[in-house]
Amino acid sequence: MKTRPRLLLLPLLLTASLASADDFAGVWTLSIDTPRGLQHPVLTVNEEDGQYSGTYEGRMGLLEIESISRDGNRFEFPLTISVPIGDIDVFYSGTTEGDSMEGVVRNPRGEVPFSGVRE
Repeated sequence: MKTRPRLLLLPLLLTASLASADDFAGVWTLSIDTPRGLQHPVLTVNEEDGQYSGTYEGRMGLLEIESISRDGNRFEFPLTISVPIGDIDVFYSGTTEGDSMEGVVRNPRGEVPFSGVRE
């Protein structure tokens, strides 16, 4: 009996597409309810050799993120935002599941929850 090569490739193709769907790299639109109203910054995550970095674009412009820590579906990264009264250090931490993420942003005044979806 002959085996059809196409049928043997199907499980490999399905596995590859599921693995890429769970990958953290990509463009994420965040939703953060701040004292200044609902914000929608864009987080772009790049991966190279298992290391993550990216950019964060919001009301204050485009900011570089040198390193994003990742452990399973958990991630975290620091960010320094320049505002009229000076620089503010914030710390993002959260989890991803497929094309969605959620977590908290810690700042000197406390924590604010956020969510995000991959574009």
